[in-house]
Amino acid sequence: MFQKYKWKKRLLISYFHNDEFYPIIIEEINRYFMQKSQEIEERQLKHIAITRDDFDKNLIPIVNKDTFGLYLVGLDGTLKRYSKDLKLLESLLSVIDSMPMRKMGIKK
Repeated sequence: MFQKYKWKKRLLISYFHNDEFYPIIIEEINRYFMQKSQEIEERQLKHIAITRDDFDKNLIPIVNKDTFGLYLVGLDGTLKRYSKDLKLLESLLSVIDSMPMRKMGIKK
């Protein structure tokens, strides 16, 4: 499912209970991406929301089926950060800027 993004996009994967708060969480993430659209584009970041159903359809090795939250996946396809809530959004851009691949991209 995520292999097509390897070396092309960093991924912010959101995986939360599909309950009454789910629409609010997704709305908050979408708002963040809209407000920071230029910074997001510069950092090659894409948001993907997954649900428990995705585990039945596809193999998702990066995400633990029983661990809800936000997962930041680097260009190399490995997990870089995890947050059980939306707190990762507060430091998302600085976390990405500290990554070696991002630092190399800035120098070019």
